[in-house]
Amino acid sequence: MAFLPHARRWRVLAVLVAWLLVPLRSGAMQIASGHAEPGRQICLDWTRKDGKNAKPADTRNNLGIPDRDQNRMEDARKEYEEALKIYRELAQKDPETYLPDVATMLNNLGILDSARNRMKEARNEHEEALKTFRELAQKNPETYLPYVAATLNNVGMLDRDQNRIEEALKTYRELAQKDPQTFRPEVALTLNNLGILDSAQNRMKEARNEYEEALKTYRELAQKNPETYLPYVAMTLNNLGILDSDQNRMAEARKEYEEALKIYEAFAKQDPEQFTTDVKRLKKLLQELPK
Repeated sequence: MAFLPHARRWRVLAVLVAWLLVPLRSGAMQIASGHAEPGRQICLDWTRKDGKNAKPADTRNNLGIPDRDQNRMEDARKEYEEALKIYRELAQKDPETYLPDVATMLNNLGILDSARNRMKEARNEHEEALKTFRELAQKNPETYLPYVAATLNNVGMLDRDQNRIEEALKTYRELAQKDPQTFRPEVALTLNNLGILDSAQNRMKEARNEYEEALKTYRELAQKNPETYLPYVAMTLNNLGILDSDQNRMAEARKEYEEALKIYEAFAKQDPEQFTTDVKRLKKLLQELPK
C-alpha cells in the first residue's frame, strides 16, 4: 500500500481508481484500484467488433497487472505503452470501439507514473483520459459518466483540485440514486479523498463530516461484504484518527487507531504481504500518541 503526500501529515490514505480489462485485486490506499469486489468494481467489458485485432493489446494490458502488483513498474509501463500504441492505431479505424480502451490505458499509465513520482506524465495521461471519457459520455452518459467521475477523482487528487473531486462526488451521488449497490462505495471513496483535501487546507469541520459519512457507508457495506470493505473501514478510521490527533482529541484518535489496527491485524494473518505495512503504520501512530 502506498501513501499520498499530504501537506500536513503524510499518513493519510487516499484511493484513486484504475480500470483494467480483467478483474484486479489491488490494495488501494493511493493511486491504485477502487474497491475490488468481484462483479462490482468498474471494469471495461465492451463487446468488440473484432476480438482478434484487440487481443494483442488486451494481452499486454493483462501482462502489466502482475508486473504492477509486484512493483516491477518499468516492465508494466512498457507493456501498457505498447497496448496504448496498438489501441491508438485501432481507434483511428474504429474510434467507437477502441477509444474507451485508449482512455483506459492512459488512466493506467497515469497511475503507474504517479506511483513513480512522474507527475508531469501522469497529469498528461489522466487529462487526456478525462477529455476522451467526457466526449464519450456526451453520446452515452449511462455508460461513461462513471469513468468521467473516476478520472476526475484521479486528476483531482494528483493536482489537489477540490473542484474536480467535488464534481466527481456530485456525479457519483447522482449515479448512486439509480444504482446504490454499484456506486455507494464510490461515493464513500470520493468522500474520503475530499476529506484529505479539506484537512490539508484546514477545513476541519468539512473534513470530519466527509470522513464520518465515508465511515458510516463503509461500515454498512462491510456488514454485507466484510472481506472487501473492512479494509476501507480501517482506512477511514486511520484518516479520522489523524484528524482527531491534529485537533488534540487524543482519546478519540486512540480509539480509531485501535479499531483500525485490529482490522488490519486480522487481514494480515490471511495476507501478510498486503497488510503488514498497515499494521506497522497503525502501531507507530499509536506509539506517537501522548500517554
